[in-house]
Amino acid sequence: MEIIDLSWLQIGIGFLIMLIPAYILWKYKTGLNKKLLIACLRMVLQLLFVGYYLEYLFEYDNPWINSAWIFIMVLVADFATIDRSDLKRKTSTLIPIFGATLLGIIVIDLFFLEIVIQLPKLLAAQYTIPITGMVLGNCLRSNVIGINAFYYSLAEHKERYQFYLSTGARRNEALKPFISKALQKSANPTLASMATIGLVSLPGMMTGQILSGSSPLIAIKYQIMIMVAIFSGTILSVFLGILFTNQMAFKDTDMLDESILKR
Repeated sequence: MEIIDLSWLQIGIGFLIMLIPAYILWKYKTGLNKKLLIACLRMVLQLLFVGYYLEYLFEYDNPWINSAWIFIMVLVADFATIDRSDLKRKTSTLIPIFGATLLGIIVIDLFFLEIVIQLPKLLAAQYTIPITGMVLGNCLRSNVIGINAFYYSLAEHKERYQFYLSTGARRNEALKPFISKALQKSANPTLASMATIGLVSLPGMMTGQILSGSSPLIAIKYQIMIMVAIFSGTILSVFLGILFTNQMAFKDTDMLDESILKR
């Protein structure tokens, strides 16, 4: 069975269902309808741009162009991570988190695309772009949770951190409990998804492959690998993000430079 294309009229009809949540938000005076409208407009415009751009990307399928697009994706994710983690856009946050995210994506892409899947062509766009996008999207969410939890917990419990230092602990040793808590918080959403996938939810990639005519068994195999890649990528990027920012976010006295926090 061929994929059923959607006309723009059908897309417009589909948006009518949004009137229900919009009415609920208006009735209870949440003030979110303006944000909802802006979010919908941005979503449509961004996806249209990406859709047309990916047509070009898939047609030329050049590893250098694909790598450049991944670089841009990581750069945008870097700014989004900083903003949503309630940190300030400073050199001590932007550069380390960008480096951590980029390194994490490189490790995951090279391992799963070139070693596990064994693409016939280096960084083939058909596989590289969507898989990187899924992994990076989840890394963004986990980075926001983990980095925010780490730095704000450290700021709120500075006496505990100072106590560890006063008892002779090195900075890395004193930070271990805070890193542990941040990793737990960032990992929990992905672990919950992994534990319920298939029974509670059918993931987007698996659904897309089935709709495109792939065998459900093939789709399941890919989805298993994607979930492994997502979990590995999220933990790696959160850990590296904390590790790299720690090199620039602390003063010579081993105390946190709280000027990086928005509060």
